[in-house]
Amino acid sequence: MQSRIPVVAAWISALQLLTSACSTTPAADAPEPPLPGYPSDQKLIPFTVSELSGNRFYVDQESLDVDPDRDVRLTVVVDAPGGARTVTHEAIRCQTAEFKILAIGRRDRQWTALADPQWRRIEEGGPNRQRAALALEYLCDGPTSVLDRDAALRALRASPRTKSFQKP
Repeated sequence: MQSRIPVVAAWISALQLLTSACSTTPAADAPEPPLPGYPSDQKLIPFTVSELSGNRFYVDQESLDVDPDRDVRLTVVVDAPGGARTVTHEAIRCQTAEFKILAIGRRDRQWTALADPQWRRIEEGGPNRQRAALALEYLCDGPTSVLDRDAALRALRASPRTKSFQKP
């Protein structure tokens, strides 16, 4: 009986190692990729958020990327009717319906990276629901994101789909 204990322990260790290697949960401590160049107005793709919002919403096509964990990284530009502009570089994780802001654009067309960006739940409500619109209507199919950058670009250039998040 005692001769089987090392074999069983080795088998359990190997199974744990294999399970962790095959995990679908993205690594929490993976380094963020470098920030993209600042967006150019000529490369912005408009997308619809809500007929109620007076803001105009865009994605910078040059910044769009789908990483190996299938998190979608993109720069979002929001123009308000009064002339204010908000520029953020963000990530959307379809698998968990979350987003995180990675950097904020400044007036001098440079980025300020957030020191410790955190994943936050995407909320559906409100006229400025740009992250929900991006996730539900363009980039996610349930918990699955688009496969690659080209698929994301095609989705953004197509008409939006109408979906909603499943409430737990």
